[in-house]
Amino acid sequence: GTLEIVTYACIDDVGRVVNPLIVDGQVHGGIAQGVGQALMEHVVYGADDGQVLAGSFMDYTMPRADTLPSFKVETNEVITKGNPLGVKGAGEAGTTGALAAVMNAVHDALKQAGVARLDMPATPHRIWQAIREAKKNPLPP
Repeated sequence: GTLEIVTYACIDDVGRVVNPLIVDGQVHGGIAQGVGQALMEHVVYGADDGQVLAGSFMDYTMPRADTLPSFKVETNEVITKGNPLGVKGAGEAGTTGALAAVMNAVHDALKQAGVARLDMPATPHRIWQAIREAKKNPLPP
């Protein structure tokens, strides 16, 4: 049920790029957040008392540098007239795009195994369960 992201590329419209290094860092951080939400971050609550069971980083998984590939980040400058500098936000763009890109890639990869649906986070255990379930109950052709 494990997966590996082997490459990740994006083009974002952040308006005028004043400092490319800061923009790239913002997008990288946003991508990491999106990948984390799509693949591993899951808050677990106790069924009886609603107590948070994933209360520390020992049991709440987040992406690390060894989880992610190098990103290919490009910008498409479309200057906004909404402010004097012509800039737009950069960090959120990485997060928003990552959720859809990663989950679409996961669904595409699992389609050949007969998996029709997989909710976030696409943890190794959930992927493994979905593949096992698809083998027991194959989709009609």
